[in-house]
Amino acid sequence: MAKVFVTGANGFIGAHLITALLERGDYVVGLVRPTSDTRSLRPLFDRFGTRLRLVMGDIRDPASLDVGLEDVEFVFHLAAVLLGTSEKEFRDANVDGTRNVFEAVTRHRTDRLRRVVFTSSLAAGGPATGDTLIDENKPANPVSWYGKSKLDAEAVAREYVDKGLPVTIARPVAVYGEGELDLSGGTFGPVNAGLAPRVGFKTKTLSFVYVGDLVRGLIAAAETDGVVGKKYLFADPIPRRAKESISIIADALNKKIRIPLITPHFVLSVMAVLVEWLHKFTRGRPMLTRDKVREIRQRFWAATAAAAQRDLGWSAQVDLPEGMRRSVRDWRQRGEARRIIHEPLRDRAIKTYSLGILFGILTEGLAALANWFHFTPWWIIFIVIVGIYGGIMASIALWSAGLPAIVQFVLGGAVGFAAETINHLSGNMFWYFDTLPVPDNPWVGALLAGVIPAGVLVLLINFLVGALYRRRLRLG
Repeated sequence: MAKVFVTGANGFIGAHLITALLERGDYVVGLVRPTSDTRSLRPLFDRFGTRLRLVMGDIRDPASLDVGLEDVEFVFHLAAVLLGTSEKEFRDANVDGTRNVFEAVTRHRTDRLRRVVFTSSLAAGGPATGDTLIDENKPANPVSWYGKSKLDAEAVAREYVDKGLPVTIARPVAVYGEGELDLSGGTFGPVNAGLAPRVGFKTKTLSFVYVGDLVRGLIAAAETDGVVGKKYLFADPIPRRAKESISIIADALNKKIRIPLITPHFVLSVMAVLVEWLHKFTRGRPMLTRDKVREIRQRFWAATAAAAQRDLGWSAQVDLPEGMRRSVRDWRQRGEARRIIHEPLRDRAIKTYSLGILFGILTEGLAALANWFHFTPWWIIFIVIVGIYGGIMASIALWSAGLPAIVQFVLGGAVGFAAETINHLSGNMFWYFDTLPVPDNPWVGALLAGVIPAGVLVLLINFLVGALYRRRLRLG
């Protein structure tokens, strides 16, 4: 039984890694921040009792890293900022935080220490320039703050290797599986609704790795001799086109209807700015950032794990179709668990449709007073208030209430874009702009007058409905 120290213990990968270590009999100390959500680890205490211990700390605070490192044999450093809104945020956690962890391990190191595994990312190396598979020897060209911070953290790791610390670097590709929030949160809902979302008009290619396979790779990197100072990519052997990936998700969801929904890159960039703005008020984990958009814009994120297979004896065992079936099953179970404690549908529907009509009255009334635009004929305003605001937009808000904010914005924005485009193509048959400064370019106009207002409307309706429900709970 080995003693293992894991940073980022309550994260998606961390929780799976700790489970695997406990199941094989190890004693695990997990580092979590005082504000961390540790619900994913609660079942492990019931199963493994005293072999799991959590210590409070923050990799950005060196003084908090002196507990739990005594006599450890393996250290897995996973804690990191993945979605940040500033370059400093990435550097503080991913670069300086990594240095703090390695320094703490060095201070408490004994002869029992066998390996430190640092989890980096494919983003550290950057995308390929063509359809060539990325390997460990590819010259690094990170395109995001996140990727740059991970590359600099790898440089820190090599510094400590030169000082005698036995570090091995892992570079996973896009990781998915049970408990994952970003891919499932942003994609499964729209696909389940019969859509086939796609970002940009050009084909993209990327590699995935199932979280269980990655965990086996991390453990192999810790236990294999002769790999200190080396880095390894972990990826499924079959890269996937974006369209193929969506089809695999639709198959896992058993959805036959797959209506294409293309989001141009510039729309995604605008949405990222709005999500970051909302993040300033909610302080929750943003689902999309400008930094992430820099990575999403790239076309080739396909990698090979040949080196890991050669040196570690590792290969992916779960292919994407099977992994997605497991992910979908978990996503549905999590959705059912959330619905148990959510507000009754009837009550939420009353509030949602009422707010939709109210916003229609306020928006169109203000527009009429300010002479922003006019309807032809004038009575269409009532159809817009009741049919679009109180009908279509409110229905989208009601249906998407449990989905991530970015999905809500996209769905609402798609309706706004369609309405403005149809009106423009019909020669402004239904409404025309007076004093509201809308660009003559129909696509820019549809973005400014349709996508942004409609997307924000859906977010605002769901925010207010949720706030009313939370207030009701507080008042009993």
